[in-house]
Amino acid sequence: MYRSKQNTTDSISSPQQIFELYLFVNPIGYKCYRTEQEVLKFMSSLDGPKVHFRFITFHNFNTVTQYMKRLNLPEKDLTLRNQIYSSIYDASLAYKAALMQGKKRGRNFLLHLQKSLADGKTIYSNELLAEVAAKANLDVDMFFEDKESPFVKSSYEADQHIAQEMNIKTNPSLVIFDNLNYQYGLLLEDNITAEVLHEVIKDCSVACEQKSATMKKTNITTIGKNYLRITH
Repeated sequence: MYRSKQNTTDSISSPQQIFELYLFVNPIGYKCYRTEQEVLKFMSSLDGPKVHFRFITFHNFNTVTQYMKRLNLPEKDLTLRNQIYSSIYDASLAYKAALMQGKKRGRNFLLHLQKSLADGKTIYSNELLAEVAAKANLDVDMFFEDKESPFVKSSYEADQHIAQEMNIKTNPSLVIFDNLNYQYGLLLEDNITAEVLHEVIKDCSVACEQKSATMKKTNITTIGKNYLRITH
């Protein structure tokens, strides 16, 4: 499971509030790179409830279209579209392989890779992966070996299943769970900044204390049974 079930055992003392953040990104997207930096900025300036976070690669037809639009690439070029899709898939496997050598190294690998591809001129290749892996202080040989492993591919497929369960449609998207209000997740799309995250976490904390589902500073609409979409 991608999140813990609520502990249904009654406790005399109030449980600690813990937030879980899941950021869904395009592993070769520069906009996602900037959003990841905002999440890391938020984490470094956090002074309050406990927060866990995770970057998850996700892609679909819209991911490729968004990427091509940003780089002003011909969207009707099916050969190029398929090439980009394959690169995103391969980069997702590469990120999963990098994570096997540590979460921090894996995140650094992802950030270095996205930054390297930001100009739209650098070609995605095994040579680039080797260079980025070295920058992230990975064992390069082990990295390539893990990238081809069945475990990495099944882990990637599990992430895509998580994205489907959370109704993720675009990159970047961020889902927030609160262990004290486990029935709902909050889904943020597009405008994801450190400032917005501080505001949302604060509002979630206040709402929990007041036992209210209303966020005073945020416009929220329901998605299905279990998610709320936040727009600004």
